[in-house]
Amino acid sequence: MEELDLRKQVTNEQGSKIVVIIPTLNEASGIATVINNVKEAFEGFNYEILVVDGRSTDDTVNIAKSCGARVIYQRRKGYGNALLAGCIYGVEKLASDILVTIDADGSYDPHDCPKLIRKILSHESDYVVGRRRRNAKSMSVSHRFGNWLISWLVRRLLHVQISDTQSGLFAFRSELIDNVDIRASGWAVNTEMLKRAAELNMVIDEVEVSYSERIGRTKLNTFNAGLTNILVILQMMRDTEPLLLLGIVGLLFLIAGGAIGSYVIAAWLSVGTLTNTGLALLSALLVVTGVQLISLGLIADMMKKRQRQSLRLLHNYYIE
Repeated sequence: MEELDLRKQVTNEQGSKIVVIIPTLNEASGIATVINNVKEAFEGFNYEILVVDGRSTDDTVNIAKSCGARVIYQRRKGYGNALLAGCIYGVEKLASDILVTIDADGSYDPHDCPKLIRKILSHESDYVVGRRRRNAKSMSVSHRFGNWLISWLVRRLLHVQISDTQSGLFAFRSELIDNVDIRASGWAVNTEMLKRAAELNMVIDEVEVSYSERIGRTKLNTFNAGLTNILVILQMMRDTEPLLLLGIVGLLFLIAGGAIGSYVIAAWLSVGTLTNTGLALLSALLVVTGVQLISLGLIADMMKKRQRQSLRLLHNYYIE
């Protein structure tokens, strides 16, 4: 009762337009339940449900339309492109103030959405992630480990202090879409959006949400998703923290070169002549490469100025 009263109070104070984005691909078994629960959860809010479909071959689109959702089609494949298409459409066509994303498989409970929205409408946060309560049925051991590893890397290397960076339930102010150039197209889009939000000094927070076993067959490959995320993290370190990335790699080269060089010198001192010219050359090459990488990192760190592009190329992302 207290939550409903607070939701009503915040909604009355803020006339914000909320767009709930639901990416779909053959989700006929769960989409109706998700949409109906979203309607129930968002009662009293100024909202619209936007389903972004990846050319489903089942009855997903017809069910979504019959439930009252607006449906568009993504031009490119993948979860990331579906999410980007929904964000662009929500900003450009629906004049959204807040964007919310939720999966179509029923693994997230739409009734948790007001907890995220309330933090944004009350100006506590700009970007809110649903931190999942996991169990053995809802998430496999490999999935839990992969999620922990990626989230740990994001915290350590990208300095985004969120414990569940790969959650599919999150909400944020639409200004994020107007001010960044998001290039990830797969599952790693979550990671990139979080980092871009941090770069814009948006207040990022998380709230606990429930997480259940999905309806239907999973499309997530844990290994591929994890590898993609790691590559995106390295790419973002290159763009935003080049000294850290190049400095670490350069230091590894210096250590390797120094170790090999020490061995060559020790052998030379013991026999009085240079016995392994190849190792000596390798040591010198590694040391020079390490110094160059660190120097490049220093230069790049001084010169880094990101060129941000708008995501207003509508025809590249969706079809109405």
